[in-house]
Amino acid sequence: MKYFGKVHITVLFLATFYLVSGVVYAQKDINLSDSDTLCIATYNVRIRTIADTGPRNWKKRKNQVADLIKNHHFDLFGVQELDGLRQENDLKKLLKEYDHISRGRDDNAGKRGERLAIFYDKDRFELLNSGHFFLSETPDTVSKGWDAALKRICLWGKFHDNKTQHNFYFFNVHFDHAGFIARKESAKLLIKKVKQIADNDTIFCAGDFNASTTESSIYNTMTSYLADSRETSDKSPTGPEGTYNNWDVNSQKFGENVKIDYIFVRNIHTRTYSVIQDRFCTTNYPSDHFPVMIKCTF
Repeated sequence: MKYFGKVHITVLFLATFYLVSGVVYAQKDINLSDSDTLCIATYNVRIRTIADTGPRNWKKRKNQVADLIKNHHFDLFGVQELDGLRQENDLKKLLKEYDHISRGRDDNAGKRGERLAIFYDKDRFELLNSGHFFLSETPDTVSKGWDAALKRICLWGKFHDNKTQHNFYFFNVHFDHAGFIARKESAKLLIKKVKQIADNDTIFCAGDFNASTTESSIYNTMTSYLADSRETSDKSPTGPEGTYNNWDVNSQKFGENVKIDYIFVRNIHTRTYSVIQDRFCTTNYPSDHFPVMIKCTF
């Protein structure tokens, strides 16, 4: 457990795990950082499905997902696997301090299908511009690319930070889970679009890439223009290397073959990198993915 910034009180005792309102915090991180520090995250919250019963049911999990976000004081974060508008509306009600943009992947209007969203602190950030494109050979039209099992999109926003007076871009993606060619070509398209849209500005590119570092061609494409924030963090990464937990609370260490959630950056100074393992009721995680969080400065 680490606290950053100036601390004006003496901390007498720090425990590894906290039990607060039924939530066990593996690495509770109170925001004591300087005002120019950004807390950026990506979180696959697991789509709502009738197959998830008991504590894995979205109705049981939604408060814990929101509590984790608020406890770690995310300033801006990308969300993957929102089921239609129901999960999105639940998070909107629970996270009143945030505004957000979102889009579904199954129609031109962006109203149907699994959704991506970008939530941001509405007091700190101003949305300047936003857009999306499909991860396919025809990115400007509704389409499924290459050998993908499903339609996939990238959602992006340009933001102004009222604290630092900096502008930056945030790209949120969810690569296909089945098609290797689709993931490889999606990475190439993503880098091409990032260059076109953001030029050489400050960039965050985050999400569920469904590709471990063993799929080197995908990782190498991403790091040809962007930096893996885990590798460039000032402080040693905290939490497991893997980001997909498959609901398994008994495992204490996860291999790199399940490191599939990333935050790639450009023109940003990464101070800390964390894979967050907070869980509730001691028997379940809020999602089958761990959120990834960085603290950084321009």
